[in-house]
Amino acid sequence: MTEKYRNIADMLELELRQMRAEGKTRLPSEQELAASCSCSRQTVRAALEVLSRKGLIVKRRGSGSYIADKVFSSKQVFFITEDCDRYQSPALISGLKDRLAQHRYELKVFSTGGNPGEEADVLSRAVSERPAALVIEPVCDVLPDPNYRLIEDVASGGTPVIYCNSTCNIPDGSVYIAPDFRDGGRTITTRLLKNGSRKPACIFRMDDSAGLEGYKGYIDALSDLCIAFDGARCLLLSYKEQKEIFSGYDRRLVSFAKEILKNCDSVICQNGIYARLIAGILKSHGIGIAVASMDSSYYTDRGESGILSPDYDLDALCKALSKTCISAAEGRDVKSIMVPVKG
Repeated sequence: MTEKYRNIADMLELELRQMRAEGKTRLPSEQELAASCSCSRQTVRAALEVLSRKGLIVKRRGSGSYIADKVFSSKQVFFITEDCDRYQSPALISGLKDRLAQHRYELKVFSTGGNPGEEADVLSRAVSERPAALVIEPVCDVLPDPNYRLIEDVASGGTPVIYCNSTCNIPDGSVYIAPDFRDGGRTITTRLLKNGSRKPACIFRMDDSAGLEGYKGYIDALSDLCIAFDGARCLLLSYKEQKEIFSGYDRRLVSFAKEILKNCDSVICQNGIYARLIAGILKSHGIGIAVASMDSSYYTDRGESGILSPDYDLDALCKALSKTCISAAEGRDVKSIMVPVKG
């Protein structure tokens, strides 16, 4: 019975959201549930006890089981990000907020500054407040999140967890919405190679999925066109090193430009910030090579910067993320989505 009642409890937990969205609060009777689940009433009773301990339902003597008053009634979606004011975050947040508002959901945004302690505080709040959905944009997702148990607590309390711009270390039961980073790396590298580049360098982070997958795409493109890989041309950074660079300590980039890029004919960067920084360093040192970014933003405006980039469809990402949030909040099945990159 052990496995059976837990499976039934998991199934019922998913159905509770749909019931709340339809305005229903009373669960079917134990006898009805036993018939629909092809099991004994004892097994159903054990499953309901699991939901009761989680605070998802309340049992009323002589009346039956009901969805707890404060469960699944929230119209708030929590969004956890490193910095809501940096890079593409403002556009993503604005678009997501507008789309959710059309369905009467409110987006609450929390910036962590990349601090696990700040993230833990927001997750603890999500455990107690039970928002309709939780969107999290982790800083370093290749390594396990130190707050993974809190994320599990959020999910076990009935709040769906959706990872944004992240494809690594996704817990069971959660989903991700992210661009196809690998295809982005492959696409922009292929463009440079087909334009005549034979010594392409790259700058990627290795502790987030965007950098890791983009780096794989870079290697894919070299292999596709039979260009020799040279590890010396690859600058692979950590989150800590990125923070130092973005804070103005760009000696690592300067050294890479003067020692490595002067002997290359192009450089592919993980994002527009790296691309803009390295383009400025190259110009100041008189090094004339092509600069490309794996994604597009105001940093890579072709008319102003000359930085090559694929068509990163932020609106498509926002649309997929909002649709997934609403579906998950209302108890419908959701799946991970990889947003394609246009060449």
